[in-house]
Amino acid sequence: MAVRQQKVRLHFLIGLTLAVVAFGATRAFRTYRRRQVRTEYARTEQELRRYTAELRRAEHEQLADLAMVEPGTIGRDAAALLMQVRFLVEQQRGRTTPAPTGPTEKALAAIKGNYDRLRNGLAARFPAGESFLRAYYSAVDDTFQPYSICVPKSYTGARPFPLIITLHGHMGFQPFQFRGAPSYPGAISVKPEGRGATDYMYTGEDDVLAVLEEASALYYVDRTRVYLAGSSMGATGCWNLAVHYPHLFTGIVPISGNADHRVWEQRWGWNAGASATHQDLRAFLYAAFSPISYAENLEHCHVVAVHGTGDEVVPVEHARAMVDRLRELDYAFEYLEFPKAAHGGFPGWTRDLAEARVFGKPAARRPTRFRYKTANLRHNRAWWIRLDRLGDPVRFSMVTAEAADGTARIATQNVSALTLLLDEAPAGLELVRVDGVEFPVPKVSAAGEFSLERWNGSWRPARAEGLLKRKGLSGPLSDIFRDPFVVAYGTSGDSDLHKEISRLEAERFAQDWKKHYGHEARHKADTEVTDEDIAGTNLLLFGGPAVNELSRRVSSGLPVRLEDGAVAVGKERYSGEELGVMVCYPNPLNPDRMVALVAGTTPAALYQAFDRTGLWFNWGIYDKYKWFDYAVFDSRTAGPESFLTAGFFDNQWRLAPDGGAPAGGGRAWEGDPEVSAALLPQGFPALKSALEGQGGEVVLSDVRPTDMDQYRGAVGFDRSYAGCPIRLGDETFEKGLGVKAPSSVSWILGRGFRRFSATVGLTRGFKHELSPARVAAEKVEFEVWGDGRLLSATSSLSWAEGGRSWTRIAADVSGVSVLVLTARPTSGRTWLYGACAWGAPTVSR
Repeated sequence: MAVRQQKVRLHFLIGLTLAVVAFGATRAFRTYRRRQVRTEYARTEQELRRYTAELRRAEHEQLADLAMVEPGTIGRDAAALLMQVRFLVEQQRGRTTPAPTGPTEKALAAIKGNYDRLRNGLAARFPAGESFLRAYYSAVDDTFQPYSICVPKSYTGARPFPLIITLHGHMGFQPFQFRGAPSYPGAISVKPEGRGATDYMYTGEDDVLAVLEEASALYYVDRTRVYLAGSSMGATGCWNLAVHYPHLFTGIVPISGNADHRVWEQRWGWNAGASATHQDLRAFLYAAFSPISYAENLEHCHVVAVHGTGDEVVPVEHARAMVDRLRELDYAFEYLEFPKAAHGGFPGWTRDLAEARVFGKPAARRPTRFRYKTANLRHNRAWWIRLDRLGDPVRFSMVTAEAADGTARIATQNVSALTLLLDEAPAGLELVRVDGVEFPVPKVSAAGEFSLERWNGSWRPARAEGLLKRKGLSGPLSDIFRDPFVVAYGTSGDSDLHKEISRLEAERFAQDWKKHYGHEARHKADTEVTDEDIAGTNLLLFGGPAVNELSRRVSSGLPVRLEDGAVAVGKERYSGEELGVMVCYPNPLNPDRMVALVAGTTPAALYQAFDRTGLWFNWGIYDKYKWFDYAVFDSRTAGPESFLTAGFFDNQWRLAPDGGAPAGGGRAWEGDPEVSAALLPQGFPALKSALEGQGGEVVLSDVRPTDMDQYRGAVGFDRSYAGCPIRLGDETFEKGLGVKAPSSVSWILGRGFRRFSATVGLTRGFKHELSPARVAAEKVEFEVWGDGRLLSATSSLSWAEGGRSWTRIAADVSGVSVLVLTARPTSGRTWLYGACAWGAPTVSR
């Protein structure tokens, strides 16, 4: 009887999952979302099939038809039930934290009751005064994104309530990190997922903003009293979100958070070694994602920051630097510093006190005077000013705005176009003065906006037409992943190898997205991309015109492209072996969306191209970020100094002219020949299978792996992870694999070999730097696995005094079909790790 009840429950879970997905399907566009429903069902069904038999096809179709319910509250409640079902599944799989407890009768009964209400056209009922799960639909990658929420018992919807957003700490990319939104008697509380370990930057930042909008649509939120609170990574998110969106957040409580990138450099030796020709570029780009760079934006934000002097995870200098900067600006704030307190090691009353001091402050008012600083168009608005175009892409931009006596006075730095948001501005404005140039404010504006632009150095009412950079259509290349996107691989041309590499690179990108965010990125063959995809999504194309049909269709409209085995950058041509190009541009097939191309003149040039052209800085979410609009690379490229050329288009999407652009913007830089000369070419493994190797021995760097699962960067073939010779101890290896732990690389041996051997160990970087922090933290074990069994492992290798940084390893691989080589961290602070390598990894017959 108990077994039957369990089967019934699990059948119910599957049916409910299908129905819930169906209920949420029409929130935006019914036809598009109906297709999405079936996709979402397939994802969830794969998990649930482990616990029950497959439902009949007729039941599938009946439940999928429920996709035609009305959008609105019912659709949002349906998404909440979907996420609650998923949570029960994750509990059964043991992937949630804390330890799984299994689905309870109470949880199942609540879900079933709400499911019945939705079927009858009624909104769901969720508990008051305690946390529960909800979700919103993200068109970026066609997924439901979860968050937890707690609505106080005193909430009736008759008056607006404050909203408190709690940001969780760093827990990698495991699911359901956001659980348990705190309970506040007089405020609605939410806790976003933030897309995992993102520091609430980039995609994580967008997640928090989406949760804010979703909660405001569901409940009566007082948008003048929205607060952020968090510890560790959550505190980093507090700083980051508040400086970029000062008009959205009334106050923040950051406890032990990152704020100043320079601390990592000074304390731990991060990111040393830039060439002299690129120091200014690196310094700006690194500072551009550091909250302290935008401290000017916190003038109207209530801040109570907390930190401890004994914090070895996030050094106290982060808080001190931000505090010093706020003092320089003469801003009001509070700072609580605890002597000798470790990371999060504060008295229990600390958070309550800090939150009370912030949450008890009066509601924010629309300021008549403010400053706003930014570095990109994703962060382009504060209160009643919107920045539409910036100037030099490697300089900060800033506006100082003041409204008094019917006049808005605006001073700009590095701004090319802006808009006065009349409906948000102080009443009675009749004149706007921008950098001393006066313009009467229109009496009537249908859009409630008044836009101005700097053209050929002078301000004028905006009237430029054609392709212009704007938010969501501005670059750099990685910006395309913040809007809906599809990845397309090539299936055209005569080279089967080129087509295979194009597909593998697209699949690797999709899997990497899944590793970070829980679902594969949408990817398909070039021939499967639809007109609907082109109209509604950005495109990432792997493979040039010779292999990808979409690349062929758009290539002639791009100012940077592959041409006859070379790369054309305007009138400039770059030639040589194994050249590659990356470029983003308004899609010539639909200029309202972006297209990004990753292509090579050969299959080898395309191999691991996306992974081996990132890693400019050691900061998780930006590890593979592409900071440029376009770049040309070759087999030696391993960082910004070793590109052949890279740059930003101007604000009219043209290559930046030497004399400056009428609309501003644009910049280019060349690689450093001295740096490139010191690097080795990235190898390309010519063998598809180890069994193709001749003779008694096969070096595995000559064989293309079936899988490369490496959290950060590309695997170096016959060169180190940093592009240098592989040197372990006193020996330099011509053949080998450069990796960064954690790393796992797999090959098919087909039971054709008897012995594996290699020299393994830790390696130095380009400048041979070895910081004290790395010496203290880095400990790696190398393991050899065969068909799921551990065959051999080293002891923990380290740079520490008395330890050993390299050793030899061997294993019997007789009868092994799948060989996996792993480099596994054995201490927690992997952000302090450098690189390591497998020297001459060889299998013998």
